[in-house]
Amino acid sequence: MIQWRLQAKLDRRFKSGHPWAYSNELQGSPKGIEPGAAVELRDAGGAFLARGYGNAASLISFRTVSRDESETDALEPAGVARRLERAWKLRAALGFEAYSFRLIFGEGDSLPGLIVDRFVSSAGKSVLVVQGQTAGADRWTRDWPEIMKHWERKFDAIVIKNDSSARKWEGLELEGPKVLSGLSTLTEKELSRLMIAVRPAAAALAKPVTFEVDLLEGQKTGFFLDQWANTELVLSRLKHAFSGKVRILDLCCYVGQWSVQLASALEQAGIAVEVMLVDASKDALDLAAKNVKANAPKAKVNTLQGNVLKDLTELQDQSYDVVISDPPALIKNRKDIPTGTHAYLQLHTQAMRVAKRGGWLVACSCSGLLAEEAFQETLAKAARRNGLGGAHLQWVARGGQSPDHPVLAEFPEGRYLKAWLAHLG
Repeated sequence: MIQWRLQAKLDRRFKSGHPWAYSNELQGSPKGIEPGAAVELRDAGGAFLARGYGNAASLISFRTVSRDESETDALEPAGVARRLERAWKLRAALGFEAYSFRLIFGEGDSLPGLIVDRFVSSAGKSVLVVQGQTAGADRWTRDWPEIMKHWERKFDAIVIKNDSSARKWEGLELEGPKVLSGLSTLTEKELSRLMIAVRPAAAALAKPVTFEVDLLEGQKTGFFLDQWANTELVLSRLKHAFSGKVRILDLCCYVGQWSVQLASALEQAGIAVEVMLVDASKDALDLAAKNVKANAPKAKVNTLQGNVLKDLTELQDQSYDVVISDPPALIKNRKDIPTGTHAYLQLHTQAMRVAKRGGWLVACSCSGLLAEEAFQETLAKAARRNGLGGAHLQWVARGGQSPDHPVLAEFPEGRYLKAWLAHLG
């Protein structure tokens, strides 16, 4: 196995537990290896530090898979399978096993660059959607049939979906979805219109909420599982806030996760619900409207197709009891931080204008490069623009990604999702 060494004075961060080593921390230039090849990292004196994989073309040259020197097969199919099983047991302990959940969250599960979502359909079918975002993870996706030989769990379909834009930073091509024929019994048509079961955010709901999703052509893996904990948080805070009728504005709704969770809980509590769904994608809006009606059949549902940064003026004469602002990542890389931060300011300025006084705002950002403090200041500036300073805008809850997206204590980069709930006094 290829061996690399860290420079003596640049090893403190890695020895403290951070899973990455950068190219400028290594002795010599990390050239001459295939991207994603197995690498053994040692300190300046030659002592073992970790096994992982390398990519000489990336600023992040080394990513850790194991710090156990005796685990010689950590990067092999058997080692990947052990981590899959360990991750499954964690999600089961957290109460997710009966629902759709994120099974592998990269570094958080000692499989850097790998994303695996497990979806369970309303008919009980189990599907894995696998994404490799880095060179090493890309190798694992190509070895998936071999990996499954070392893992006893069976699935009705496995989809390899290597279309993440993050692959470009690793020199990888974006690829179309691939259903592993030898390991799948569901057809592409079934996977493109699968009804999945998601854990209900309201404890009073005895059965899961359901969503029709496209696991082949939909965004990311087909559904955003990271917001579940935030929907639970918001519902727990607002369960005594409403009576009669509630109007919800769901910005960047995609397939309607927020509206479905809120509307189903409110309708069960005897509260009439009206939902306005806003998204740039007509296909997403169609699915979102269908999903809300399937879970809250009495709800009144309207849709608006458009760019939330430009088209909210159509809603300026309306006021909503709950406004949800959950845009896609507006900051893709460091050079986008100024323009992306301004876009968050624009969006939340508009969102606050259409929320009624006495109403509620859910403000989210999934841009990992936007620091929590910077997001807070952006929201405060949006409030000042609307004359909502001081006691007029009261932040009552702070959320983050769901627990099936675990974060290593030594890896703050893994905490990317920010969510705040505010009362507009």
